[in-house]
Amino acid sequence: MKKINDFEKIEILEDKIDKLQRSVNKLEKKLSDHIKFIDKVYEPLRNPISKIKNLFG
Repeated sequence: MKKINDFEKIEILEDKIDKLQRSVNKLEKKLSDHIKFIDKVYEPLRNPISKIKNLFG
């Protein structure tokens, strides 16, 4: 079994960190797009919901 030196360990860790960062970036984009979509869908409903709440509240 080959012994891994410190430099190789650091390279492996950097690769793993890079992979994690790409994954986080993809998830952040998906979440951001989803929030924008929800806001876009909900926006036309805000006034009618507020009017109904005021009517009963």
